[in-house]
Amino acid sequence: MSAAPPLALCVLLDEAVLRRMIGGPAVMCAQLRHIVELGESRRIRVHVLPFSAGAHTLLEGFLSLMWFEELPPIAYAEGVNSGRLLELPAVVRECQEIYDHALGDALSHRKSLDLLRSVAEDYEHEAQRAHHP
Repeated sequence: MSAAPPLALCVLLDEAVLRRMIGGPAVMCAQLRHIVELGESRRIRVHVLPFSAGAHTLLEGFLSLMWFEELPPIAYAEGVNSGRLLELPAVVRECQEIYDHALGDALSHRKSLDLLRSVAEDYEHEAQRAHHP
């Protein structure tokens, strides 16, 4: 039995990303199923922030935290008309705390995969209805 590949990415998605249809139901279904497949292969860890969490610390924009073998960690924050690379250790720690708070409100990896499957299935049914009215 081969060892699982190392975790490459941890993703925190707002439920709105799953529900806002871009590209049509068939495209959404395929994309969500691909995320599930990656999550099941343990290449990525997925957490969904459900609508029921209400307002959360990452509501204002996108945040990416990056760690490197021989460099200090950095963060990239993006809003509507801006994107900033953040390198100051105190600022990166603050970004990590913001992320951790949001992650604390998110569904577990397993429950997130279940939600992704369920929403993908809804899109699949919608695509079938559109094909066969």
